[in-house]
Amino acid sequence: MERKTAPVNLAIEKNYDSEMCGSIPLHLVNLIQPHGMLLVLDKQELRILQASANTEVYLQIAADELLSKPFSSLIPEHQFNEVVSKLKSQNKQDKIPFTLSLPAGDTVKTFTAIILQHPDYILVELEESRTIAQESFLSLYQHLKYITSLLKQPDTISEIAQLAVEELKKFSGFDKVMVYQFDPNWNGMVIAQAREADMDDYMDLRFPASDVPKQARDLYFKNPYRLIPTRSYTPVRLVPVLNPVTQKFTDLSDCSLRSVANVHLEYLANMRVDASMSLPLIIDNKLWGLIACHHKTPKYLSYEMRSAMELLSDILAAQLQARQKEEAMAHRVKLRSLHASLLEQIYSSPNFAEGLLEGETTILELFSLSGAAVFYEGNTWVAGETPSPQEMKELVSWLRRNNATGLYVTDTLPQAYPRGKDFQTKASGLMAIPINKEQGEFILGFRPEVQQTIKWGGDPNNAVQMEPDGKSYHPRNSFAIYKEVVKNTSLPWMPDDAAAAETLRHAVLEKLIKDRY
Repeated sequence: MERKTAPVNLAIEKNYDSEMCGSIPLHLVNLIQPHGMLLVLDKQELRILQASANTEVYLQIAADELLSKPFSSLIPEHQFNEVVSKLKSQNKQDKIPFTLSLPAGDTVKTFTAIILQHPDYILVELEESRTIAQESFLSLYQHLKYITSLLKQPDTISEIAQLAVEELKKFSGFDKVMVYQFDPNWNGMVIAQAREADMDDYMDLRFPASDVPKQARDLYFKNPYRLIPTRSYTPVRLVPVLNPVTQKFTDLSDCSLRSVANVHLEYLANMRVDASMSLPLIIDNKLWGLIACHHKTPKYLSYEMRSAMELLSDILAAQLQARQKEEAMAHRVKLRSLHASLLEQIYSSPNFAEGLLEGETTILELFSLSGAAVFYEGNTWVAGETPSPQEMKELVSWLRRNNATGLYVTDTLPQAYPRGKDFQTKASGLMAIPINKEQGEFILGFRPEVQQTIKWGGDPNNAVQMEPDGKSYHPRNSFAIYKEVVKNTSLPWMPDDAAAAETLRHAVLEKLIKDRY
């Protein structure tokens, strides 16, 4: 089947993951976004150790005046007792939601609170409750049930992702919603998109790993979402600057109010985006991708809506995982069927090489090869398109010297074996199954070069632009399509191919032993 775009797992030679971006301590910023406030409590008496400088906006009490006050003095006794009870019973890593009433001058305000225990202190995130009729529990539940039922219908990962972004756009009201999948080197590719007509089209574009560096990727395991209601906010500092217990900056890894690095706000501005929200797609305890939501103007989502989006991201991840497993199982079933036919053919043939390369089922069909060769006891058998006999002989010598791990599989042979560039059109992909490596006896399977054009969202080579001081840097200011042709690369191997090759190797060795004895 012809591919309209290069596959996500296509091997890309250059590493675009920035060590510099990935080393920035995003969790030790001592700043929060102003759509909420933060209190830091000691663990013994629940007294206030630190407070964000915007408490006066919400409570009409300056942050300095709150320091050392017991948290119990701010909320009703029954609410405080509930907090204490849940802190004792909950896992220390759980985020515990509450609805709390706090005095604000002559009135009382209702806040949504998230409380999280750290080893040395307790974080209390507070956002003023904003009641919206259409965000009632019943309304959200009905939407969730509806979207969940829809996500069960598509047959492929791309169809599931596309349906998800269309429904999430309607549900959340964002101007653009995308599903962004990571490749093995942490570059991301937009595999689904729903957008307003005046929003930039990023479908099928790739973005270098430095756009979501390791530090940011790791934080997605601690935060179920990242909301930036507006990139134009003024950060709010914590008072005092240092945590009195640790004498360090308070770790805000788990804090959803945590302020955002200036370079990311600049990145959003260059994208002509004012508000954003991102949610992780975690499959098999690995960050598979992100749901990225963009809005042209400021946009705040209530805690209820964010929780609903969090649940939908989990549901989407589960559906994607289920389809991945189904696709892998279908491939595995196909391999087993072909493998069984091939084994029968090998055992019934007088020569195992002829059994592999000739007949109704061949090794070419089993592994989608364009060519194959068998080197055994000084003889060579070939089928399909292969390098020349001399080129294969030199390749076998290289495998004997350099391959110490047995089975060798690559979709970028010319990168590992420079002389492979002489025959990359026939063998950019290689599967080498050793029979007797010391004697240079191998089964070789080849896949041809498939030149792929990758469309990047901006030039990945200029993704990070340094200032002359060598310390400050900026993101690229253009996301115009930058095309890169990937050469010397075959279509990627499937995860089950290596296991099937090992099984085939054992079968061949059994056949040889049987014939010999």
